[in-house]
Amino acid sequence: MRPRHFETLRPICPVCRAREVSSHLAINIVEAGTDDEITAGILGCPNCGAEYPVIDGLPVILPDVRRYVQDNLFYLLARRDLTPAVESLIGDASGPGSAFDSIRQHVSSYVWDHWGDQDPAETGSAAGNASPGSVARVLAGGLDMISDGLASGPVLDMGCGAGRSVAELAARTGRTVLGIDVSTPLARVARRAVVHGHVDYARRRVGLVYDRRAFGIDIAGRERMDVWICDVQALPFEPATFALAVGLNLLDCLGDPQRGLAEIGRVLCDDGKALFAVPFDWTGHVTAVEGWIGGHSQRGPHGGSAEAILDGMLSEGALSSGGLRKLGPAREIPWHVRLHERSCMHYDVHVVAARRDSAAGMA
Repeated sequence: MRPRHFETLRPICPVCRAREVSSHLAINIVEAGTDDEITAGILGCPNCGAEYPVIDGLPVILPDVRRYVQDNLFYLLARRDLTPAVESLIGDASGPGSAFDSIRQHVSSYVWDHWGDQDPAETGSAAGNASPGSVARVLAGGLDMISDGLASGPVLDMGCGAGRSVAELAARTGRTVLGIDVSTPLARVARRAVVHGHVDYARRRVGLVYDRRAFGIDIAGRERMDVWICDVQALPFEPATFALAVGLNLLDCLGDPQRGLAEIGRVLCDDGKALFAVPFDWTGHVTAVEGWIGGHSQRGPHGGSAEAILDGMLSEGALSSGGLRKLGPAREIPWHVRLHERSCMHYDVHVVAARRDSAAGMA
């Protein structure tokens, strides 16, 4: 965690925020770090006494830290110093379907897309002629939709994954950019990439076979970037903190997308912009069917159309979610995720831009 970002963004206690009290967090303990970076410590709320750890440079600012630690203990305590041969043996021994196997696959897929085009050892394309860097291409296409300029203020990259969008946003806007995610493994990769300029991950070849990839990346303006662990549905920030909020492949990963949209609108300044890219790839164990934006109830007035319902949530009317209002027509942009050397998931993501309209009111 960069102290400068902490002082600029002035995060508030999410526990107090749920009680409609605005209490700014303080840095209570610094156990490791430098003047520019806190790698281990504790943040605290002077009002309610809640504490939030800083682990591997990642501040965990969530309403229920205890629950998060319990659910993510394996990932928080996982070793990151295993040699490739030992890691391979452990992967074989733990077997398919294990937590170790699942997270290696997840990290392999997303890091390949975010940073594979920067890897000197990466040659050719993936299955189906997919090439890494599609997250950057989706972002570029989306930013073209809000080319009329931004208000002053920092940028929030929600669900930043392995961090490529953080770097792209910093380069394209020249602003301070904060990436947030709830995935400990991906947030670690993102922070190491955008703060320290290094990527190191196990790239899946097939089955349980992985190749270790490690390479440096040249990113200008790294001092303007950071990554925190925060929940989009409980953003620990004052209203009107950000000029731009970006959520690529985010809304269908939230337990309550409508609540997420209201929170995003809350932390945007007047006339602040938002950009969303959504594949509408829902899973019931993350989002209850009732919370899906389309994809069910084809008997209803929208016929189950995800695009029509999201449009309604970003417009005046019964479906409206807070003060976000759609800007112009949406676009469909290709995005893909590499699973292994013979398999790749291809999507057309629905990209929509919006702005915070202060006259619209907030939910």
